[in-house]
Amino acid sequence: MGAFSIWHWVIMSLFLGISAPVPGVPGAIADALSGLRSLTTVPHAEKLIDYAPEAGGPVLYRLPGNVCFLRLGQQPGQTEWVRRDGQGRIEITVSAPGPTQAGQRFEPDGTAELRLGGRPVAVPVASLGLPTWRFTLDETPALQEMLDADEATLRFTAIRGGKPVPKETLSIAAANLWQGIQGLDSCASGAELPGVVGP
Repeated sequence: MGAFSIWHWVIMSLFLGISAPVPGVPGAIADALSGLRSLTTVPHAEKLIDYAPEAGGPVLYRLPGNVCFLRLGQQPGQTEWVRRDGQGRIEITVSAPGPTQAGQRFEPDGTAELRLGGRPVAVPVASLGLPTWRFTLDETPALQEMLDADEATLRFTAIRGGKPVPKETLSIAAANLWQGIQGLDSCASGAELPGVVGP
């Protein structure tokens, strides 16, 4: 499995929507068997580009059929995958077992707040089961400007009961992510990309 751990493949199976029901086997056993079976069917991801390897930038991967995604992972105990959804929006799936194990909560009611250009923006968030969340962002000039910064950090604050909960914030180090998203778009279109950069 190369650079990916078993945990990463479990999250990737959620990220790609892979599921395999097991007839006649109840509850948690069926879920476990389905998860294991999906691990064996996940195709190998080809590593294309390591953006800014000296700074821990995003890494571009491609699955068969030009299914492309970026993997972040600059923060201990937390990993992020980025792709375009069916409507062309930027979708960030975050796996944060470290903060969850440390007792940090993040329980939004389907919406998180992100500050862009000094203004709060509501961002849809779906829980894929602890400790994984999926954020969906509309591409705007303010978002592009933030993601183009050398030290960009996206800070999502949970909204619950219609109000932000400042103590419940999930941060994503997103330096060089805009460059990575441009590579993501080229990859998805089937364009030939340069080989792997960095180790």
